[in-house]
Amino acid sequence: MSRIMESVKAMKSATRRSLTVGAVTAGVAVTTALGASPASAETWHYGSITWYNPSAGVGACGQWHGDNELVAAVSPQMYGSYPNPNNSPVCGKYVVVYGPTGKATWAQIVDRCAQCAAYDVDLSPAAFGVIADLGVGRFSTYWADYI
Repeated sequence: MSRIMESVKAMKSATRRSLTVGAVTAGVAVTTALGASPASAETWHYGSITWYNPSAGVGACGQWHGDNELVAAVSPQMYGSYPNPNNSPVCGKYVVVYGPTGKATWAQIVDRCAQCAAYDVDLSPAAFGVIADLGVGRFSTYWADYI
């Protein structure tokens, strides 16, 4: 197993343990230094990562979230189209996103990013700040979706 996949497996395990004991509200920030891109896993995507302010209103999943929570918005293609957008099966699932320096963060999907291309992800300032300075604004990287 590659070093990257071992790191992802450890992050996923640590996140599930924390979620099980109720130690988080919206996600768990896990950082790790990775040396390469995880291009071989089938659940990986490549797209632009930006940040937005979820506190501006209720997200497409039907809940309000603060800018200090580890949350994300995904593209309309990833979110899907439903008569009631609160019923999207991606609501409440998690993404892991790698920053330009190799750090990673988990974020819970709580919204749809209308202007995002198919594999773009919009992160809250808290989630983006784990992996890059907010001043960076946008970068392209690998990310994966998880249950």
